[in-house]
Amino acid sequence: MKLGDFTQQADAYRRSRPAYPDELIDTLVAAAGLVPGDAVADFGAGTGILTRMLIDRGFTVSAIEPNESMRNQNNVPEARWLNSTFDQSLLKTGSQRWAIAAQAFHWADPLRALPEIRRILQPGCLFTVLWNNRAKAENDIVNWTEAAIRRHVPEFDEAYRNRPWKKILESTGDFTFVNELTVSHTIPMSRERFLQLWKSHNRLNTIAGPIRFAAFFDELSEHLGQLSLDLINVRYDCESWSARRND
Repeated sequence: MKLGDFTQQADAYRRSRPAYPDELIDTLVAAAGLVPGDAVADFGAGTGILTRMLIDRGFTVSAIEPNESMRNQNNVPEARWLNSTFDQSLLKTGSQRWAIAAQAFHWADPLRALPEIRRILQPGCLFTVLWNNRAKAENDIVNWTEAAIRRHVPEFDEAYRNRPWKKILESTGDFTFVNELTVSHTIPMSRERFLQLWKSHNRLNTIAGPIRFAAFFDELSEHLGQLSLDLINVRYDCESWSARRND
């Protein structure tokens, strides 16, 4: 398993990962000044979680996803799926009204990605990055799980938490920061979905390796079984940063 290669996690990703709060997406759409039919580039589209939300709002979506297994797990045939990347999107210059990357931009090289995203956007348009961050203090099960990860894989980190995204988005001179928004939401998960959530985590799986991940996963599964929990409410703070294309 390689860092950033979700081939082995694609099925678990599709079955477990949460969507994004409608309130936040609608606010971002309004800020971008979009209307149905506008062209939107969904970078790092994965299995199409955000892609579906964009299609349902009437946009013409190009879903950019380099991993074949992730693309094959999508259930959004209305989108145009591209085997392409942040720095080589295969989109035409000035063809997009909005670019967005959900749960993905930490895998990009900003020095190469930001000029490419600026190229495909029309003048004055926005690029938005966003992540669902688990709200640790809100749930004993989430806290227990993350403590178990620290026991088994002490060097693990979330990679994108606490990065200076405003500074990063402005780092190449292609964009000027506009705003940061956060909307909290709660996702009810079955026991099986909660377990699959951790199987879908490429960075954790890769850093842990198969032996340590199996030890963590078995301990988590046993703990949930002892608690006889059928439903786990996982609270997320969905955080977004938007920047405007410099003309």
